[in-house]
Amino acid sequence: MSTVAIQKTGRDILTALVQLLAPFAEEIPLQGASVLLKPNLVEPQSYTTGQTTNPALVEAIIIWCKQQGAKKIAVGEGPSYFQPASDLRACFTFTGIADVAARQKVPWILFDEGQFRRFTKPSPRLPDRFSISEHAFSWDHIINIPVPKTHYLTTISIAMKNLKGFIKREDKPSFHYCGTQHIHGSVTQLNCMIRPSLNIVDCTAPVHKNRGFLLAGPDIVAVDAVTSSLMGFNPSNIETVRLGHSAGLGEMDLSRITISGDDARELKMNFEQPRQYLRRVFPNLRVLAEQACSGCLIPLFSALRLIEDEGQTVNSDVHLMLGKQASPQVNGTVLCIGQCAQQHSTGPCLPVCPPTREEVYEFLRDELKKNG
Repeated sequence: MSTVAIQKTGRDILTALVQLLAPFAEEIPLQGASVLLKPNLVEPQSYTTGQTTNPALVEAIIIWCKQQGAKKIAVGEGPSYFQPASDLRACFTFTGIADVAARQKVPWILFDEGQFRRFTKPSPRLPDRFSISEHAFSWDHIINIPVPKTHYLTTISIAMKNLKGFIKREDKPSFHYCGTQHIHGSVTQLNCMIRPSLNIVDCTAPVHKNRGFLLAGPDIVAVDAVTSSLMGFNPSNIETVRLGHSAGLGEMDLSRITISGDDARELKMNFEQPRQYLRRVFPNLRVLAEQACSGCLIPLFSALRLIEDEGQTVNSDVHLMLGKQASPQVNGTVLCIGQCAQQHSTGPCLPVCPPTREEVYEFLRDELKKNG
């Protein structure tokens, strides 16, 4: 049976981490090994937003690795495709990860600036051609440090999806609609290629409205299954979890996963699916994004939250079209976002790939004001 450990953090995150990882310390021999820490640094935002990994946790993991005798440690990431190239290094500096690395005297690595390994038609689940950072294959151990999030296409984004950071920036969109299983199959197959030794889920952000805690285990499917259940989702309804289990990557049945540490029944995170968010905050807004990738979807929802904070409402029917799809036959205003949707645009369009949150925000703010 797989084991997933849970530990509340309190004020001393290092003590909590040591207790959390006690069941796995002997299973993952770090003495004399090289270790790459892979946090989630999707954009230059504080961990308090729930979008990036807590730098205090990354520092605690570095200290733990040193205590276990690791000879070489680094922190690496390839931020999201929707980030402009000029902001990629800021994902390390603004989030505090660069300061942690300097304090602990370990390097931080922006994958985009390094070497990549090219793949050509390795699997029907994957794009025909793509590249993965050499760092995915050149370390003795990878410690995967995701934050739990909801996602428009995959329902959840936790440990399995966090490995997309190893993909070359311009190849990331191709992983969304390749093969017959689209992003679910491509993420699963990526996990067959890159195998972290340990996955530590950072649940310390205050947005979860829960006492901060950590969740860890070497079984990446079990980690996603337990975390998604704490997020309020049935793991059997998560396609990446089901496909990962079918591929032999781990256990998805909660009854066959041993939970150690703190009582999971005391923990629950506050999450809302993007579609639920739209119905609650912008009921007159329809998102048409069957063929859209995260390059447009992430800045879209980030921009909508800024518009929500300003108190702006949508009082008439407005359709947002993203991705490679035909122009819909609908009543009301149609706004197009991204270059993929531009070819079908008959009205206002933001033809940028990928658009930034600020560009989407300004475009929507102005167009929604015109439409009341």
